[in-house]
Amino acid sequence: MKRNNFVLAGMLLIFAVSCVAPEEWSDKYENVAPDDVSNIQVENVNGGAIISYTLPSNVSKKDLVGAKVTYSLTTDGELLERWSSVEKDTIELEGYGDTSERTVTLYAAHKNGLLSQGVQVSINPLTPLIVVMRETMVVSSTFGGIQITWDNPTRKDMGIALYTEDSITHEMTLYDKYFSNGILGKTAFRPFESEEQRFRIEMFDRWQNFAQPLDTLLTPLNEVVIQGRDERGNPIWSLFDDEGTVNGLNRYYYRCDKHNINATYNFTRVIAWPGGSGVTTLWYPDSRGDFEKYFPGQVVGSVMPYPWYVTFDMGREAIYSRMGIFSYQRSPVYSATVPVEFNVWGTNNPKRVEDVEDPHGIHPKGSREANQAYWSSWTEANGTDAWKNDGWVKLATCKYMLSSGDNKYYADIPLSAEDVYAYQNGYEYEFNEGVTEAYRYLRWEILSTNTDIRELYLSGLRYFGSYPE
Repeated sequence: MKRNNFVLAGMLLIFAVSCVAPEEWSDKYENVAPDDVSNIQVENVNGGAIISYTLPSNVSKKDLVGAKVTYSLTTDGELLERWSSVEKDTIELEGYGDTSERTVTLYAAHKNGLLSQGVQVSINPLTPLIVVMRETMVVSSTFGGIQITWDNPTRKDMGIALYTEDSITHEMTLYDKYFSNGILGKTAFRPFESEEQRFRIEMFDRWQNFAQPLDTLLTPLNEVVIQGRDERGNPIWSLFDDEGTVNGLNRYYYRCDKHNINATYNFTRVIAWPGGSGVTTLWYPDSRGDFEKYFPGQVVGSVMPYPWYVTFDMGREAIYSRMGIFSYQRSPVYSATVPVEFNVWGTNNPKRVEDVEDPHGIHPKGSREANQAYWSSWTEANGTDAWKNDGWVKLATCKYMLSSGDNKYYADIPLSAEDVYAYQNGYEYEFNEGVTEAYRYLRWEILSTNTDIRELYLSGLRYFGSYPE
């Protein structure tokens, strides 16, 4: 019985303690307002100002919240506040759309809720960042539409609005918008017919400050989808010179090409676009543990060197304008391996393995040693990349960059909404506009992947351009 009394008493004590009202900040501190901040300095920056100050000493630092500024972005606009903690001595204001002088008020704030009397400070924002970005904007015709590039070194959120002419009213109407905070901004608006037409481009920031619009007449270049399947759904594209073996070794080993180790993941799976995330649409050439097949006697599991290659037969000649790669959709975002730095070459007369002469004049024509020296730059093969000087033309120099300016994956990598969208909807690479010849055979020369693993996880692949008449 006594034991139960002790338990009951303990429970009542806990209940009593748990019901104590939380302490109010205003009850803890004296009703004393802090003095104003001092030693105020203003650094005017693009679209705002950085205000530095010294907190008052009439109250203890531990009793201060910090400082705040009240300001308005326009003459008659809403009064806004920006706070800074006691651990800092600066407050940055941003979002101004012009360079007019402004007056803001700076306060010190006590934990008891009281503010200092306030000090008015004049600021003179420099040219708004959206105007600075507008000065770097370049607009040009591209295949199927128009292309816009700009610089955004401070990675501020911004947008571009494209307006086109209504065919009936001839008024400029909104066509689409694009948002970015990438360091090197680039986008294209499509599709448009290949005829001269009027466009208006407006750049704006998150505060709806607009730069001077650009009105221009441009003629988009003609572009169609380069078809990977015929009208019956049969593949047109394939991997080049890929039938059978030579001296018991698969032909692609002679050419130093990446390939499909597992037939479930063969190349024809990626011709449909978008590919999706299912295994049935995955192309997964993986030779990380297969390097000894290229060089018999090599240590099993040796790492394949860069660059590595893939050679395609596109079925018919075409002029190429751009390509899209749809990555395997897995978590975390951007963790599936994709090429981020690679070159694309084209030709109409590639050599089959039996026709390759040894660049060094040592090994027999058509031998593995002759082919690997011809088709690669690998030290292990005494590679010469002689194929590049044998009718192949570089069609594209591709480098994918995240909005941060990086392109490597690592754990907990911070990705912007723009980065995630690209991962989920496909990466695009532009081809060199100066190349106008049509080619049937393409070769990827892969210099780097986002994971640096010697594999690919691709679920979709498509090309754009035109067919010769």
